[in-house]
Amino acid sequence: MADLGFKTTAPVASGKPADFTAVFYREYALLARNRVNLILGLTPMLVYLLLVNTSLGNVVGNITYRGETLPFAVFLLPMVLAMSVVSASGTTGMAMFQEEMSGVSTQLWSWPLRRSRFLAGKLLAGVSLVLAQSLLALAVAAIIFDYPFHASHWIWLLLALVLSSVAFNGLYLAAAVLISDYRTFMVLTSVSVPVLVFAAPSLSTSQQLPTVLRWISTVNPVSYAVTGMRDAAIFGLGKAWPSLVVLAVVAIVANFVAGRALLRRTRNL
Repeated sequence: MADLGFKTTAPVASGKPADFTAVFYREYALLARNRVNLILGLTPMLVYLLLVNTSLGNVVGNITYRGETLPFAVFLLPMVLAMSVVSASGTTGMAMFQEEMSGVSTQLWSWPLRRSRFLAGKLLAGVSLVLAQSLLALAVAAIIFDYPFHASHWIWLLLALVLSSVAFNGLYLAAAVLISDYRTFMVLTSVSVPVLVFAAPSLSTSQQLPTVLRWISTVNPVSYAVTGMRDAAIFGLGKAWPSLVVLAVVAIVANFVAGRALLRRTRNL
């Protein structure tokens, strides 16, 4: 008689790349389909691009920056892009609060989803939205104003824009994860956007800032975003790389902190 035996073995974990795709699509839809978040992200960019630029352009005239005489529209462009990046980054954090308050987060974790894929999808979707809104700002600016940038300088400007998007998306996502109260995060976002932008060499050079603001600008990440994009567009990588290195470090540290905090937070759901 044949001996019938049964052996039990541990199930082999199979990769499910579709999980990441589903999470990315879900997160992007959550961010992109919220009209309030999109308006909050796009309005400051359009206001400063169209109103501030056109109203102050004739008053300020040309600005001397590192030995180069620049039209005000050229000098202001990095500030408009930085405003777009910071404003759009704040919307990614707000979306996470909306997700938790609606109970979607609890339902999401009832599915056997790997936290690493959830984290990667959320981060990538947030960065993609921030970058898309910032590229829209750049496209609108390029259509309205004539920028005398070399073709290669446009590439370095886009690199600086990408690094800025990754860095500030990580910073605001980390703040949203570490702050438990939605209203506190709303106040932080509303206050931090103008403070960060105007405590940086956005409308003037660093030398023209008051002493206190000059000190603050040295630890202000927006300063490196504005300076990096401005130097990249005007001079190329040769003068922009110090600011780009700082942005890269901020991006790595901010997204690492956001990732670790987000993983800890999901364990408590």
